[in-house]
Amino acid sequence: MNVSLRLNLRSPTAESAEAAKRVEVAVERKKAAETIEQAWERILAMKNSDTDRERLLAVKHAMESGTLGGYPTDGKRFSKAEALRLWAELNERQKADKLAEMVRNTPPHYRLIQTVMQMDELVADLANESIVAVDTETTGLDYYDSDVIVGVSLTLPNANYHVYIPVGHDEGEQLEREYVLARLKPVLEDESVGKVLHNYKFDAHMLIKHGIRMRGLRWDTQIAMHILNENEPSYALKNLATRYLKEPSDTFEQLFGKAQFSTIPLDVALVYAAKDTDLTWRLYRFQREHFKRLPKLLDVYERIENPLIDVVLDMERTGFVLDAEHASKLGEDLRGQLADVERQLAIHFGDINYNSHVQLKPAIEALVREKIDSTDVKTLKALQDRHDAVRLLLKYRELTKLLGTYVEALPQQVRGDGRIHANFNQAATVTGRFSSNNPNFQNQPKYARKMFVAPPGMVILSGDFSQQEPRLLAHFSGEPVLIEAYRAGKDLYTTAAAELFGIPESECGDGSKYRKMLKTGILAVMYGTGPKTLAGQLEINEKEARDFIAQFYAKYPNVKAWIDGNERFAKKHGYVEMLYGRKRRLPEVRSRDRYEQFRALRQATNAIIQGSAAIQTKLTMIALDALCKRKGWQMAFSIHDEIGLYAPKDITLDDVREFESVMLNTVTLAVPNKTDIEISERWGEGKSVKEWFALAE
Repeated sequence: MNVSLRLNLRSPTAESAEAAKRVEVAVERKKAAETIEQAWERILAMKNSDTDRERLLAVKHAMESGTLGGYPTDGKRFSKAEALRLWAELNERQKADKLAEMVRNTPPHYRLIQTVMQMDELVADLANESIVAVDTETTGLDYYDSDVIVGVSLTLPNANYHVYIPVGHDEGEQLEREYVLARLKPVLEDESVGKVLHNYKFDAHMLIKHGIRMRGLRWDTQIAMHILNENEPSYALKNLATRYLKEPSDTFEQLFGKAQFSTIPLDVALVYAAKDTDLTWRLYRFQREHFKRLPKLLDVYERIENPLIDVVLDMERTGFVLDAEHASKLGEDLRGQLADVERQLAIHFGDINYNSHVQLKPAIEALVREKIDSTDVKTLKALQDRHDAVRLLLKYRELTKLLGTYVEALPQQVRGDGRIHANFNQAATVTGRFSSNNPNFQNQPKYARKMFVAPPGMVILSGDFSQQEPRLLAHFSGEPVLIEAYRAGKDLYTTAAAELFGIPESECGDGSKYRKMLKTGILAVMYGTGPKTLAGQLEINEKEARDFIAQFYAKYPNVKAWIDGNERFAKKHGYVEMLYGRKRRLPEVRSRDRYEQFRALRQATNAIIQGSAAIQTKLTMIALDALCKRKGWQMAFSIHDEIGLYAPKDITLDDVREFESVMLNTVTLAVPNKTDIEISERWGEGKSVKEWFALAE
């Protein structure tokens, strides 16, 4: 009986397996039974990014309209992954259809130049043009080393046609690059023939690589748009054309993805490239009409921004000379310091990764006996007095950044000519201040600056505007104490600190806590810094910071009145004005969100000060460039409030005085300007004018 019983019993394992199989079959049936509507409801209910959701909806619409099939008929479940795969298929199909449509609808006044006879006719027509639009098509964005021009586009307004001249495409009849550029060179280099471009600097750089220095820039539609609206979400030509010319236009990436333009068939290349100068010319005319109602802004563009573009172009071409041997020695020194710091850290932390937040957080908490939310620099600085290990961590962070970001990285950016060429951007910030990238020289520490030297036989002559922004504060506010201090040649921070705290100036000199507090306080006023932030900067509590600001305003009522006036003006007009009428638009001042409105109002004064400083710097650069051309010097850089150039090693005192005069007198304010001039063979090791010439003697 026991045997029979055992034979009739079913094992729990077998029963579980059968149950699992039944569930699996039921699930599969449910999947198979899911309608397309239910599938889309499920997929769209997932957590999708905005991009994915847009793509999914495009696929759904295409399937509903019959453009796409793709719903599984083999019982498999329709997935999000399959939907996105279908989007890629749909996108490629739509791109192909769009390109075919573009070719079918090629405007009759778009011409492809492929023969010598066509080129002769073009050159003859160019002789009758006083201004043209220009664009280049290239293999990429590297105009110093690896990339080349594959075609040139031109718009001829008088002749009323637009051309594309292919010179480097993989297929199709085309003229030789050298021949075409030689025929175009006289026109491109002729100052009397005006040039209109979108992002002129890129095309000018690329043409220089091919032996042409384009002259006669009349208008850069990208830079001009920044004057008309510094809050544009995108300055790409196609996006601006879509928005302002009501001309729906696809970007290069939308049409061609990652393909090089040299691979694009010539019929497609014509309609795309000729449209570039066509749109640039139309955008130029649109902007000119708009500027007619804004004469002050037109003056800012024509007098400051447009002439500055060529100055920046030449400055970028000049580049920075890296002392490779010195950079190597700095690297060895930093690695030695870093090894020493790591040995000391190991005593406190043991064998952990100092760059790992997960490992570092509990280790710090154990030492300082306090819970922390972060291991960032700000948190470490707040804890540095609690334990030596925290100070060592800050040192470790500083050394690793110097080594990785500067000393090791910068030599990798040396170009084929042996120099580093940064991009200096005159229209990348909302206030018009310069920025730089590849590399960013705006945050270059003094330690790293010493890797750079003057070219052979030359020196670095540089001047920075002393207290540039506080002088502008005095200029705009008309505050008597500030104005008198500057006119008397006194140190503003010392004088103002003595006034504010009611103590002798002798106790408020350089290095004193009173001068430091006043300097921080004045900057806080200009930047709209709140009491909480100021308290952290001055290492006082928030009430003391609030009292400090109130005391400052009480002592300098003209400053307070000016700041209040800026906020009233911004509320009324939606913008504030800098020197010469340049605008900083602050649309959020009219926001219903009180926090957004508050933030915008805090920007009002800062925008006037910072933007006006940028204007002073830019006008001075233009004047210094003229001085350089007269003397055979070279503009080298513009970083914060410092402008530098390369001058001959045998520079005279009279030469320096001319440089100083340009720095001081190009833009005059209600207070005198001051510049600190240095001369050096190695950046960061500058000597005063007096020291330099004393050594020379």
